[in-house]
Amino acid sequence: MTEKARIEEHDESAASEMGNLLSGLLPERLATGYAAFLSHGECSESEAVERAGSPVSLDELISRGLVHRVVYSSSTAIRPTDPTLAFRDILHDLQRQLIESSDQLAAAYVRLNDIQRIFSQRAVERAPEEGIRIVTDPEEIHSLSLSLVNSARSDFLGLHTWRFDMPLRKESSVPPPRRVTSRNVRCRSVYSTEYFGNEVGHHVIQSSIADGEEVRIMRNLPMKMKLVDEEVAMLPLTPSGAHGIALVRAPVIVKALRQYFELLWARATPVASPAGAGAAPAPSAPGGPSELQLQLVGMMALGLKDETIANRTGMSLRTVRRHISTIMEMWRRRPGSPPASRPPGAAGSAESRAVRTGFRGWSRAGRRRRSCAPPPR
Repeated sequence: MTEKARIEEHDESAASEMGNLLSGLLPERLATGYAAFLSHGECSESEAVERAGSPVSLDELISRGLVHRVVYSSSTAIRPTDPTLAFRDILHDLQRQLIESSDQLAAAYVRLNDIQRIFSQRAVERAPEEGIRIVTDPEEIHSLSLSLVNSARSDFLGLHTWRFDMPLRKESSVPPPRRVTSRNVRCRSVYSTEYFGNEVGHHVIQSSIADGEEVRIMRNLPMKMKLVDEEVAMLPLTPSGAHGIALVRAPVIVKALRQYFELLWARATPVASPAGAGAAPAPSAPGGPSELQLQLVGMMALGLKDETIANRTGMSLRTVRRHISTIMEMWRRRPGSPPASRPPGAAGSAESRAVRTGFRGWSRAGRRRRSCAPPPR
């Protein structure tokens, strides 16, 4: 075999391999046509039509940038584009198509939300009994609970009391799946303080935080609840909700339940993951508590012991007590504050009701101050 023949065979093999690589990224006729141009190189216009398969295919190859015209003094020719550049053009085209598809998908979700809202409202108006459905089968309750989480598109809200028919186990907890939080669904939950003081309950909280959920704790949480997108809510008919729930779709009631959740959320104490609890941010104002200290204030207001706070924040007991000592000193300097009877290192049971109430107000005021603060320049 001559050198020229070997080169031609190598070019044909490379062109065939390129055609296979382009398969699925381009229509088959275009991939085959481009491979033919790569195999044989530059050619005249008439030959180009034959290689492409038709004038229409040739025009499409040119418009996609896979081949291009070369103008000479007395004629024109068709030359294949370098494969690296051709691949980049193909990828850019695919990216454009994906962006257009994503925009269409987002618009379709908006329309779907509108359709569901209008349909649900009309259905309840025509048949008010459809606004509330009672479910007593435990398996159906469990299935509905999972379906609610997976159907969320913008918000998933939960209230969790420490009331169960069976002891809570780590493997039985079901935080919102990552696929829910990964599609920008905001998941928020308020847990009863019993979760924070229990090993399994604390595991549930930390698992939820790790999966992207925002978590707060609250003392004397009145009931359990799940609410999705201001469209449907699940309320318990028993303390645990395991043997009876009300599935509420009536827009008036669901909206009221959303407002009720927001009131509890504003009063509850934020919980940070242990990984972010080790360092205290700088105070928001001279002499004022830092963000970490405000979280500790919230936990103190709930009556949690120093040891529990240390265990659940990942800090040492000594560090917690040092922060508490600083907090108590700040408290004593506040004008009109009741005397703080809790000495550094005390378990918290001796804290007076006035101090605890004041701590709650202090914690909430600090959170409002941070939420209203202008962004740094």
